[in-house]
Amino acid sequence: MNEPRCAIYARFSSDRQSPTSISDQVRKCRDYAVRHGWLILEEHLYSDEAIAATSMAREGLQMLLAAAAAPERAFDCILIDDTSRLTRKLADALNLYEKLTFAGVRLVAVSQGVDSDNSQAELLIGVHGLIDAVYWRELAQKTHRGMQGLALRGFHTGGRCFGYSSVKAADGSARLEVNSTEAEIINRIYRLYTESAYSMKRIAHTLNAEGILSPQPQKGRFNRSWCVSSVRHILLNARYTGKTTWNTRRKVRVPGTGKRVFRPRPQSEWVKTEAPQLRIVSDELATAVQRRLEAVKSTFGREGSGLTIGPKRYLFSGLLKCSVCGGSIALVSGRGRHGADRYGCSVHHQRGDSVCENAALVRRDELEHGLLKGLAESVLRVEVIDYAVARMEQALRQGHEKLNAELERMRQRKHQLETELARLVNAIAEGKPSQSFMAAIGERERELQTITNKLLEPGPGSLRATLDELRNFAISRLTKIRELISHPESIDLARAVLAEHFGTFTLEPTIRDGEPVYLAHGKVDFFGEEAMARTGGAGGQNRTGYARLFRAALYQ
Repeated sequence: MNEPRCAIYARFSSDRQSPTSISDQVRKCRDYAVRHGWLILEEHLYSDEAIAATSMAREGLQMLLAAAAAPERAFDCILIDDTSRLTRKLADALNLYEKLTFAGVRLVAVSQGVDSDNSQAELLIGVHGLIDAVYWRELAQKTHRGMQGLALRGFHTGGRCFGYSSVKAADGSARLEVNSTEAEIINRIYRLYTESAYSMKRIAHTLNAEGILSPQPQKGRFNRSWCVSSVRHILLNARYTGKTTWNTRRKVRVPGTGKRVFRPRPQSEWVKTEAPQLRIVSDELATAVQRRLEAVKSTFGREGSGLTIGPKRYLFSGLLKCSVCGGSIALVSGRGRHGADRYGCSVHHQRGDSVCENAALVRRDELEHGLLKGLAESVLRVEVIDYAVARMEQALRQGHEKLNAELERMRQRKHQLETELARLVNAIAEGKPSQSFMAAIGERERELQTITNKLLEPGPGSLRATLDELRNFAISRLTKIRELISHPESIDLARAVLAEHFGTFTLEPTIRDGEPVYLAHGKVDFFGEEAMARTGGAGGQNRTGYARLFRAALYQ
């Protein structure tokens, strides 16, 4: 038997762990392969760094699984240090074992001696998967208990906190100390809100204009600048008055993706402590902020956030983007009053000119009317579909012309294979059976089937019927879109249809006749690949390719 060709997968969970953990795991897998005379494929080393094993949405793992399921797989075996490197969830462990076994890929956990070729492999993987899952839950409980002890003793429990610096003690614990520079910014925000009667939005604009850095944003959030929510968080943070509250929420992971979400805990579980050493603002200033927050709320029904976007959704809610900064175009003024509500860049509205210069405001009714009119006149027309179908037909014919030489070569090879198969069958009929004859027949039949499948691709002469079918399908979709967006009572369904077929519209601010207007840019897809697959009929296997060509022709 040939030596197994091996891939390696390694992972560690936290950014607090040493990155050398990956190289250590790979080294152990290499040693195991050397002892057994197996071949390590250097181009198939996969890893994930600082990602929890409870998440399956890991780039390295998904690349490994895709390579394992490929028709022409490069490796026969996957080596891991132990089963917890793949996952710490029992259900995921058994699911991965089933997928890899079905794909014909061997899985070996070198530290535990678990080999999927073993007759007891499923039992062993289940046992280790259960142990890994229990360990993960117990570790979470112990970590929470330790964090609770830190909170009760007045230590820092982790996380960024604007206004403070984290200082480590000799025993490894951390305490917060007031950062004088940031504390001055916090006091200024409190005074601007109370003494100067600035709104939260105006405070954010002022700080951004002066180039004052905001708290460090979370990963994936907007650049480091002040917005309404960051100002509100400063004004509502009780820590600045010398009071800390811990354990107000708990972290859970979404099954499958492993994405973290937070859920509130009952107040009976909250840990509240007095921390006078953390005080930044006086009780008088904090009380003045609370009085103004309550006054604004009683007057406007909100905390003076500066945002006018309520729960009501409009036809283009969430579908409009600013061409200047990439932020959302949303209702930023008017509070829903007829004729007064206006669309504008939410980033400019919240963060000011220093972050986004797009100050254009356009009435909602005018913008929506203009967008719908533009769609009706320029996109939602049968002529657009006819143009795209014609471009697609042209592209297909050009493609088939380029394939003529290849098709002729395949036809010749097909004829040669059929002749060889006939000779082999005749030899067997004449009493000359052998294992090599049967193997040769099987090999040629497989190659013949592959060539036959390729030759079944539609030629130029068969395009018309397929293109007519696609055209009719697209026109039916077009008709439904026009009907839905023309009926205000179907606002939610119409918005969903717009999102499906148009995605988002990018709005570019400009001036026309002295008035600010937006120019809209976007793409259209009258049917996705899933819709194409549902059309059925002849040539169904090739509809995904036709859909791509249709979109490519339409976007030019």
